[in-house]
Amino acid sequence: MTIELLRIPQTFHTVDEVLATAKQLNLTNVLVLSELEDGRLVFLETEMSVASTNWLLDRMKTLLLMPSSFEKTK
Repeated sequence: MTIELLRIPQTFHTVDEVLATAKQLNLTNVLVLSELEDGRLVFLETEMSVASTNWLLDRMKTLLLMPSSFEKTK
């Protein structure tokens, strides 16, 4: 079974571009992960359960480790 990955566009250049695209997609469960210049981590999320947050993070880790298990959509 292939899982579809939606990437519109492939890369972003600014935080504003990322957030504007997320807003246009009407996303419901959202995680924002980042690192400040001093090394502190930033973790923002919509009102999600710990289980939902962990599930989403696990799926993203799978994408990073095994990208061939995902099929890009157009």
